Amino acid sequence: MMTAFAEWKGWRAVSAALALLIGFYFIFFAVTRPALDWDVVGYTMAILKPGAISADGTLDVLALHERSWATVKPHLSPEALAYLTTGNSYSEAQHLAPTALISQLPLYESKYGYIIVLRSVVLALEPVRAIVTVSLVGALGILMLLLHGAWRLEGIATLAWLPIVLLFGLGSFASMVSPDTIFTFACVAGIAALLSERVRLAVFCFLVAVLLRPDGIVLNVVLSGVLAVRRQYGPALVLLLSSAVASAAALYFGKHIGWWAQFHFNFAGPQNILTDFQPPFDPALYYKVLLTQIGTVSHLSWVHAALAAVLIAILLLGRPASGRWASLVLGALLVAAGVRFLMYPSSEIRFYTPHLFGIGLIILYAARPRPAAA
Repeated sequence: MMTAFAEWKGWRAVSAALALLIGFYFIFFAVTRPALDWDVVGYTMAILKPGAISADGTLDVLALHERSWATVKPHLSPEALAYLTTGNSYSEAQHLAPTALISQLPLYESKYGYIIVLRSVVLALEPVRAIVTVSLVGALGILMLLLHGAWRLEGIATLAWLPIVLLFGLGSFASMVSPDTIFTFACVAGIAALLSERVRLAVFCFLVAVLLRPDGIVLNVVLSGVLAVRRQYGPALVLLLSSAVASAAALYFGKHIGWWAQFHFNFAGPQNILTDFQPPFDPALYYKVLLTQIGTVSHLSWVHAALAAVLIAILLLGRPASGRWASLVLGALLVAAGVRFLMYPSSEIRFYTPHLFGIGLIILYAARPRPAAA
């Protein structure tokens, strides 16, 4: 009886209906309860910056500061407003001192492709809604890719996308105010293209990803190695060189403060004013942060879920006819995640969502029914 239940032909319709309901769930909470954290101020400021530049090219710092806060405040609850303006000395400085807030711009403008996307969406929506909408589109896109990955499975297995969405909290990314969700969508779309052997489309998706977040170059460098292993030398070279140029250009024109300054800012304590912030490299501080963060991530439930997902993927990929690309892509995701952690040992799940949902997609791909033996 359980076999008949598992093989019921109606599971595919149930899967589609559930995906539709979850999609509406994402939309509802993105509209009614967006996750407006500190980044909403920074990205709003980056969106509005062109309007604060005078004819002679100078930036009106006071006007940009005032307009940024005036744009964000109507969307904040009293509690959120108090947290973002008086929650600590850093928040107070960014709220009261225009020069302090404007000095933070390089942290946001370095995601140059993301800022371009936001400024385009702002033609139809006001800034805060535009930021949330871009994340919503990214989350819905990831949902559709996972659903499509499960569509070729049979019976109740067509619901296999659902635990991936739940375990890694895709719903929480549908209303974020950062490039992480749309960046993840571009990466997962690239992984889906690789698994279906559409190499040019995959390269295009990964190049879009590195424009959205310059640190996407870590994954792209590893993936260019995968392409080279598969003797796709032309696409490998295009991905490697184009990613390097795109990442370097975004960091240069965005006037990014540099790897160690960013590391110090996030792990040693935020600086009220980032102008000329160039702390000397401190190996002791780096290793202290790294060891602390290793201890932290070892206790996180999403890390445990990721470990289980990797083991499932390895077991499924051990079957015959599991695909030419899947094992290599899985290895690339794991290597890139490890390198990224060493460079920036954050325990926030949002930095690893391309890897997590990419592994989920590989599981769905590897679980496809095997062709019958001749």
